[in-house]
Amino acid sequence: MRIVADENMALVREFFGHLGELACYAGRQLSSAQVQDADVLLVRSVTQVNAQLLAESRVRFVGSATIGADHLDLAWLAAQQIVTTTAPACNARSVVEYVITALIEVTQGLKIDLSHQVLGIVGLGNVGYLLATVAQSLGLKVLGCDPFVIHADIEQCCFEELIARADIISFHTPLTHQGAYPTYHLLNESTLPLLKPDCILLNTGRGAVIDNQALLTFINRHPDYFAAIVLDVWEGEPLIDAQLLKRVTLATPHIAGYSVEGRTRGTEQVYQALCHFLGQQPKHQLADFLPVNSSVIPVSPHDNVWAMLHQVLQVAYPIVKDDLLFRQTMTLADSERALAFDVYRRQYWPRRQFASHHVDVSKIDETAITLLKKLEFLV
Repeated sequence: MRIVADENMALVREFFGHLGELACYAGRQLSSAQVQDADVLLVRSVTQVNAQLLAESRVRFVGSATIGADHLDLAWLAAQQIVTTTAPACNARSVVEYVITALIEVTQGLKIDLSHQVLGIVGLGNVGYLLATVAQSLGLKVLGCDPFVIHADIEQCCFEELIARADIISFHTPLTHQGAYPTYHLLNESTLPLLKPDCILLNTGRGAVIDNQALLTFINRHPDYFAAIVLDVWEGEPLIDAQLLKRVTLATPHIAGYSVEGRTRGTEQVYQALCHFLGQQPKHQLADFLPVNSSVIPVSPHDNVWAMLHQVLQVAYPIVKDDLLFRQTMTLADSERALAFDVYRRQYWPRRQFASHHVDVSKIDETAITLLKKLEFLV
């Protein structure tokens, strides 16, 4: 059996090497010639899987180590009787931890008390709903917008109402162009003026949910409108708008879900699905490959819990490091910038989820300890 895989899929050789002949290529440049004699195709979101790629191949199984499927032509794959699987929720916790870290980073810099902010979440799927529950456990007021689901524990409203009421807006939708509620350019020239002044805007979902050119034009016309903007996803990846990059508060190259656990859990889920497809018992599990984190984060007393969390997060996930290094790579010429975007992701540092970090809580009170536990830190 021949397996063709994206070379950037975490632990792909460790998990799949024993199942057959494994050939790894750059996922964004994967060609029909490279998959022609493959039985199994393993991808990430950068590969468009459709008739153009697979029509001349013998592929019978496609696995994508991603939570979304907008890069997969599911209708065509089903018509060809090609078994297709994704990894739903594999990196949901990582994305939520990115959002929480980014929020605490920017609000501490702006001296904004998160306790008094309304968090609007657009999209209440695996990631959005998890963010909602975590944010509520931390004491934030949450508004949700998702016409496809109803959660009794979250106040929900239409998109226009949400962006008018929320102090913080975080996008967690798939990218859709059709249907009653398309998300392509959901935030655009018409809806941007509806945002609450001094709001914080975050996008860790799909880049084109926000019209990036309209956002840049709006910022240029209203330079003081936003309190902060955090973008992890961009239109035109990997060749992103360098001018927009200069105007946002925190910028990262589509790595919100790129913790060690987030990346490798997606691989594990696809591996388990392929083993099931082949009628084999899985030989490996994620715990076989995860290193143990034995370091302990010290914490000193603070006047408020957000300052305490900021101190912990500066060690557990120094997000400003990602922002700084990414901006440095984006100073290159256009042709080199696109390559640098993918290289950054491929060589991303081994960020761990909060649950792998031990915190020394001997100097802080029970309220602070409780918040750390809600974020799954080891105390």
